[in-house]
Amino acid sequence: MPRIIKIDPHTVSSAGFEPAIKALLRGGVIAGPTQTFYGLMAAADQPQALARVLELKGRDSRKPLLLLLDTSQRVLDYAQSLPDSAADLAGAFWPGPLTLLVPAKPGLDPALAGPTGGVGLRVEGLPIVRALVQTLDRAVTGTSANPGGEPPARTIAEVLSYFGDSLDLILDGGPCPGGQASTLIDACDSRPRLLRPGVLGLEKLRAAVPDLQT
Repeated sequence: MPRIIKIDPHTVSSAGFEPAIKALLRGGVIAGPTQTFYGLMAAADQPQALARVLELKGRDSRKPLLLLLDTSQRVLDYAQSLPDSAADLAGAFWPGPLTLLVPAKPGLDPALAGPTGGVGLRVEGLPIVRALVQTLDRAVTGTSANPGGEPPARTIAEVLSYFGDSLDLILDGGPCPGGQASTLIDACDSRPRLLRPGVLGLEKLRAAVPDLQT
């Protein structure tokens, strides 16, 4: 069984999750809470760990993994640019349940950029995740903790039932609220397009970007 560390997901303190930092820096894969479900987390600069996440998910490598950030200032570590429409959306809804697909920085791992040349980024709303990324000083993956075709895990019991000893560590923040996934918007060009409806309603989104396509 992987090591389990209890945390308060609503604190910004990094106290207590040093083993998670060490595991991620070694190229490990951990599970931890997000605003909605538990996620599989690997450091963005660890290719073998990214490949492990795809394997655990049973996911096609052509479907890129999204990244969780601590602040919008970290966007240009992974994105070639932040189009004006994306900046408007980020300003309105980050931190929060909005994932933006933006042009990927050249040379980004294919597990993150995918065949379209876009990378999915979100400043996570849960304070403990932002604290983890800030301490790690790099983004982590945020794909939901479930094999393809199974419901996303809301508890560590569900995480363990899916992955067992395949994980290096689990951050136990208690049950996640579940609900809808993050809203996903393709903001790679001047006309952003809604790819996946989610927590944020269309009326709120269009208040920030009136020409949002659906």
